[in-house]
Amino acid sequence: MSDINSVIQKINACSHLSEIETPYFLDAETGYAHIVAKNSKKLNTTQLRKFFAALKKMEQKTTWDEIETEFYLLKPRMAVSVGRKNLPKPFYDVILAAMAKVDNVEDDELKMKNFDIFVKFFESIVAYHKYEEVSKNKRGRFRNVY
Repeated sequence: MSDINSVIQKINACSHLSEIETPYFLDAETGYAHIVAKNSKKLNTTQLRKFFAALKKMEQKTTWDEIETEFYLLKPRMAVSVGRKNLPKPFYDVILAAMAKVDNVEDDELKMKNFDIFVKFFESIVAYHKYEEVSKNKRGRFRNVY
């Protein structure tokens, strides 16, 4: 079983995102975001940033009713990117698992809290993806120097 599948199983095991302690999502090396970034080598940075920008735009809104439609539009938009081979399917599966845990509660305040956690999770994936990309390039450069 891949590390990404393990992350998906852990996310699926909770009833909503706010149940998961922050270090499990965001911590370096062992956090879900870092595991996803590290195991998504074919992740297209441009696509990743496009979806992150959409999330940040949603984050400026104050109620779930304002966010809901755009939030659900992420799914088909990401599916197109998977179809075009700009996003790897395992990455898409992790994001879908996390998205499913955002609004599966009745309380709009808890939905907003879950959404905030989702945005932080995605932001951490973006950051760790860049970290992995830079680390990989540095390792490659050092090999060429020696």
